Parts: sequence; structure tokens; C-alpha cells
Amino acid sequence: MSSQARKIAGKLLARPLPPLVPKAPWDPSLTTAIDSLPDPAPVLAILHLLNDDMHNAHEVAQADENNLTSCYIHQQLHRREGDYWNSKWWISSGMRSPHRILELVHGGVPNAMKFVDDCERVGKGRSKHNDLERKQWHELTLTLDYAFENEA
Repeated sequence: MSSQARKIAGKLLARPLPPLVPKAPWDPSLTTAIDSLPDPAPVLAILHLLNDDMHNAHEVAQADENNLTSCYIHQQLHRREGDYWNSKWWISSGMRSPHRILELVHGGVPNAMKFVDDCERVGKGRSKHNDLERKQWHELTLTLDYAFENEA
């Protein structure tokens, strides 16, 4: 990945634990910087998602629907938008097969669906002890690592 993508990722990884459902991009100044990167779509999409920039993450991921990692990011962003049924559709049908990170984080499709349900129950609030937020952060960071290593 480009050195600029790694620099942006470093800034995003140092941020406070993000909410399950963000209200706005965490750092709006990063939008243009991410959009100008020469990196592949999954890298751009996950960087936007780590920045809580749902609109731009959606644009990039949706335009790259033939890529399993972009589809997985698409699923995550729907969950973070609060579009829970659509997130579950991507888990069960839209990705065509489970992503490796879904298996690592959730242990399979049924548990990934349960995670979406758990997030829906919390809605725009915070989970007890931030358990769901920490699991979401783990998933996002593993997705970033995967995109950096496998989507060149």
C-alpha cells in the first residue's frame, strides 16, 4: 500500500473507540486525502469506514461489488449506518461467500448475524462496557490489515 495510505491509517488507528452508529465523519479533512490515494478500492473503502465516513465508504465499496473485501466492507457500513436488514442481507447473500475476517471475528455467518442483531438492540447508544464497540473496532482493524496485505 502507499505510504500515504499507511500514514492515514496510523492517524485513524490512534483515534478514540468509534460509536456503533456514527453521526458524521470523525475527521472530515481526511475525505479528500483518502479519495486521492492511488490504492485499490477496498483500501479506500475501509479507510473511509474507519473515519466514520459512511457516504464515501459506500460509494467506493458499492462501485467494487466484484471484490469480496469490498462487499464485506459494504456489509459493515450498512450495520454502522443502522441499516441492519441490509447488513444481514450482505452477510447471507450479497457476499456470495463469507469473508475470511467474518470467520475470524464472528466464527461464521450465524454469529455475524447475531452481532448485527446485538448492534440493532443498542441502536445509537453504547453497549455495556463498550463490548460491541470493541468487537466492531477489532473487525475494522482486521479488515484494514487484510486490505493492506491482500488487495494490492
